[in-house]
Amino acid sequence: MSLPAGQGILQLQLSSQPERIYHARRAHRKSRHGCSKCKQRRVKCDESKPHCLRCQKLNLNCSYEPTTSSSSSTDPEKTITRFLTSSPDSRAYNLAQDAVGAQLHDLLQLPQGASPALRVEALHHFYSLSDPALGPQAPQAEYQRRVIQLEFETPYLMHAIIASATSHLRYTTPAKHCTYAVPETHHWQEAITQYARELRTIGPHNMDGLFGACLLLTVRSFELDRSDPRASFVFASSRQHTATALTWLTLQVGLRRLLEATVPWQRASMWWDVFMASAAQDRGIFDVEEDDSRGRKLAGIDPTLAELCGIHAGSTPANNVYYEPVRMLSGLVRLPRGIRSFGAYTGWMGRLEPAFFERLVRKEAAALVVLREWLVLLGSVDLWWIGVRVRSEVQAINWFLEGIEGDGGGVDG
Repeated sequence: MSLPAGQGILQLQLSSQPERIYHARRAHRKSRHGCSKCKQRRVKCDESKPHCLRCQKLNLNCSYEPTTSSSSSTDPEKTITRFLTSSPDSRAYNLAQDAVGAQLHDLLQLPQGASPALRVEALHHFYSLSDPALGPQAPQAEYQRRVIQLEFETPYLMHAIIASATSHLRYTTPAKHCTYAVPETHHWQEAITQYARELRTIGPHNMDGLFGACLLLTVRSFELDRSDPRASFVFASSRQHTATALTWLTLQVGLRRLLEATVPWQRASMWWDVFMASAAQDRGIFDVEEDDSRGRKLAGIDPTLAELCGIHAGSTPANNVYYEPVRMLSGLVRLPRGIRSFGAYTGWMGRLEPAFFERLVRKEAAALVVLREWLVLLGSVDLWWIGVRVRSEVQAINWFLEGIEGDGGGVDG
């Protein structure tokens, strides 16, 4: 059984069944005597000397630190946990700050002399979020709990975590905009670059980190600093510019492609149970009933929208590109507005097919109206990284349909 297609960021629902907790290092004896490279990468070392087998296989420069007494050593996992669960003004936070900063410096390969202080602040901020900031509160807490098992051995995920936290800090403390803007941009760039590189070798060894980073990259693609309807894809002056300006939506299909590529190993994923629970919750919205008859196909679909999109009793996904988007949208309309339905809203965009995106690039009125109706639903979710995008795109579509042109040239047909 494969994971469901098209999950959006943090579409994680807690299962009512007892949770299968993922323990990354439960099965082996912990050692303090591994080589420096394995410690830095937080992976198990076989302690072969003069060079361990892992470093030989990866052609890394392998070396061992001088042996120290166990009483003077500190468990890095306990240090990280103590840091993340402490108040910034507490003694425990201050004691752990330097150690965590050193780990971040090594993991992220920061430039010589670069201070990790802001990254340390951002990391702590990410785990201290309690109000809904990335998604609904319970799924957000579940996501935070799970990625802590991966971040210190997955640089691109750590970059994405720090970038998203820095984005939120910049949003909530506008007086420090300049303080956060540069590192935010740097970490997003590193997250995207390293994530793209990691996609070349998808396997059971990296799928969990890829899933975690992919969810956070949705924040980056949606976020807008200010509303600018005339910068929307609908006012782009060429087909290429239109497609580029629409990437905030088309990128959401990325997780579906990732899920398709990891089918053989998905049951071993730390995300398996939460994705399955989410799929079960949304099954009535997105899945087609096998005994669906022609007489029932139009049930629940807005008649005006059906007429605009040419949907009738004989319509199918094969003969009408709008059938599935409108059918799924009709299910979303019946849900309670607001953050409770956030996972279902994001699931819609992850299930869109290339043929529908093509209609958007062509700026067909029916496609724009369908997208606008979905954006209005998404706008009922009060999340900082969504609101500006929704307002800007809805206004742009309204202007376009009314025949108002953008500053960048004429309206493409």
